Amino acid sequence: MKMFPNALHVKLCCVFFVCYSSLQTKADSTDQEPQCTSKFDYDYKIIQELILLRQDLTAAKEEIRRQQVEIQALKEAEKSIGSTYIRWGRKVCPENGTNLIYSGFMGGSDKEQPGTGSNYLCLTAEPLWDHFKDTAESLGKITGVEYQFWNHRSNGAADFFGDNMFNHNAVCAVCQTKRSTSLMIPGRNRCYDGWTMEYSGYLVSGYYGDKSATEYVCLDRRPEKVVNGDADDEDNRLYLVEGICGKSLACPPYVGGREITCVVCTL
Repeated sequence: MKMFPNALHVKLCCVFFVCYSSLQTKADSTDQEPQCTSKFDYDYKIIQELILLRQDLTAAKEEIRRQQVEIQALKEAEKSIGSTYIRWGRKVCPENGTNLIYSGFMGGSDKEQPGTGSNYLCLTAEPLWDHFKDTAESLGKITGVEYQFWNHRSNGAADFFGDNMFNHNAVCAVCQTKRSTSLMIPGRNRCYDGWTMEYSGYLVSGYYGDKSATEYVCLDRRPEKVVNGDADDEDNRLYLVEGICGKSLACPPYVGGREITCVVCTL
């Protein structure tokens, strides 16, 4: 390669500078003199690239932290998704991923009182009190509920429930499941396809001749009792429910005088 007159000067210059040679071939094949860049400029460019890399790393870390927060929020939200139901007659929840919130006693209105509430409640076994005045009568009333089954009293409906339940007080449990929908189906003891069974049993209500109205609930087919709760108080009493045929009820499929089943399902 032909050297230019100032080539020696270029070599001396590059002792103190970092050289980048670029030889371009022109149309007339004339050589171009090498170009030098200072070490300061080279180091400065390296520092700039490091700064950009550090900024990119910082941004990546921030994005990871943001995604971790979102993932944690989704996990917390997943915990809160679900539904609740009351398991009448039991103090525990099914072992199918369902959690017990609390257990307690079944409560309702006195059969002789036409007013106050008509729905059944699952009263907690651990009540807490705020301000109260025992000497003043509150005109809303609630009582315990007992298994009555009067027309099945010969064995206390043991052929239905596996034990003599006559006059024993009823218990309950409030259950939480991750499945978002819960449903009580009267007239079946199995869920429809795709649903998860929580429990099955028999449809019960209060006596049709009492002054107070009650609701229909699904009593577990293997109910439990309140300990020492077998006194014949008869404040609120549970009875098996049967259909009345010959009038407005569709018979078939229902059969007059036959005790109606029930099931609680979740999806």
